[in-house]
Amino acid sequence: MANRGNRKVVRMNKTFQINSALIIFGIILIYVVVSAFLALRKQPITTYKVNASNINNNIVCDGIALRQEREITSDKSGYVCYFVRDGEKVAKNVSVCTVDETGNLIQTVERKDTTDAKFSSSDYLEIRSAIDTYKTNYSDTNFFEVYTFRDTIESKVMEMANQLIMKEYTAQGSIAKTTVRNLVAPESGIVTYYTDGYEALTPETLQESDFDKSKYTRTALKSGEIVESGKTLFKLTASESWSICCFISYDQANRILDENRLYFTLNNSDTEMAANYDMVRTNNGCILVLPMEKYMIDYVNDRFLSVEIILDRYEGLKVPNSAIIDKQIYKVPKEYFAAGGNETGETKLYVQRTDEEGNPTVEQLDPEIYETDDNFLYVDPNLFSDSDVLVKPDSQDTLAVSTLEHTTLKGVYIANKGVADFSQISIVRAGDEFTIVGTKDRLREFDNIVMDAATVLENQVLY
Repeated sequence: MANRGNRKVVRMNKTFQINSALIIFGIILIYVVVSAFLALRKQPITTYKVNASNINNNIVCDGIALRQEREITSDKSGYVCYFVRDGEKVAKNVSVCTVDETGNLIQTVERKDTTDAKFSSSDYLEIRSAIDTYKTNYSDTNFFEVYTFRDTIESKVMEMANQLIMKEYTAQGSIAKTTVRNLVAPESGIVTYYTDGYEALTPETLQESDFDKSKYTRTALKSGEIVESGKTLFKLTASESWSICCFISYDQANRILDENRLYFTLNNSDTEMAANYDMVRTNNGCILVLPMEKYMIDYVNDRFLSVEIILDRYEGLKVPNSAIIDKQIYKVPKEYFAAGGNETGETKLYVQRTDEEGNPTVEQLDPEIYETDDNFLYVDPNLFSDSDVLVKPDSQDTLAVSTLEHTTLKGVYIANKGVADFSQISIVRAGDEFTIVGTKDRLREFDNIVMDAATVLENQVLY
């Protein structure tokens, strides 16, 4: 049996060995934890997508159309029948309507043998032609035109029916004349079939209450209805002269006082009109009077018009005011710029600096130029330090950067590439919350910009 007393016990070294992989893993872990903590504390950067827009200084108001409307009344009671379309211009002594005391004229036409053609072949051809034209031009996007088509067909049918009545009236001769009164236009003009109580008003007699559309009533005059003696049969407007009267506030009135002539549109039309104007002061505002010599027939059936007085229009890109920031830039005299290489434009600067060994060197820089005028170029200061000295080309003259004149430039931070990239803007029109800027700068529609420019720095990584 071996002697165990001579055995030697070797103790293992328990000193902890540092593993390089463990160190690297620990550094990465610390970095991830710190980055996550900072990311949680960091406020998110909100961006805004730029869109094209416009603002204007125009005045939009309701207008009242006043014309020289002559009301033609009936001297007897009876059934009225019109021969002229509403809004059509007629010559003097043209038959406009008849008033039938007994109604026999209309009944005679209705009792005609149904086998007899009430409408001629040319009448049917005219209606068919109108239907074919509508079918050819029909489009789902212009479905609203169906109402115009309906009115056109109704007018044609009514016109033809009235012509039949007129033929019957002529055929009956003296028999019809004993009970039927034929009324003609006393002068040439435009015929309309409605009354509203505004016919006798003038710009001088208008009241503020007349502009209250909730109290406006309009009575249509229709064929086949009974008209009482002394009541209006139709209206005749002979003169092309008319007026558009608008009620505006004192503030709106002050905005147009410097204008000698006003430009405006009616009922959102693309046609821009122009007129001189008069102003009548009232207790709560002013009545603006626009005398007109054209377009009366286009609006002869309208009493109230939507008027947009064109003062200023501003179009461009819409940006929130919070996105606009002022940037300090340098004004560098033009004589310090030179062309570089084969370039013809003088956009380079020679800058004297000191290298690491303390020796003076001259470098050529290509700064970003924002604006120019007759004497200066406005450049980005980020390429310079206060110790830099500008060297004038072909001269011994120098100019210390620290002495350059500063100015400010309006701009926004474009965030398309995840970095706050400053872009100059040209303000067209400033509003309370948004500003319209020009489209000739680097900023473009659909660019993403920093919503609140005060929360970031130029060239800051955003995400």
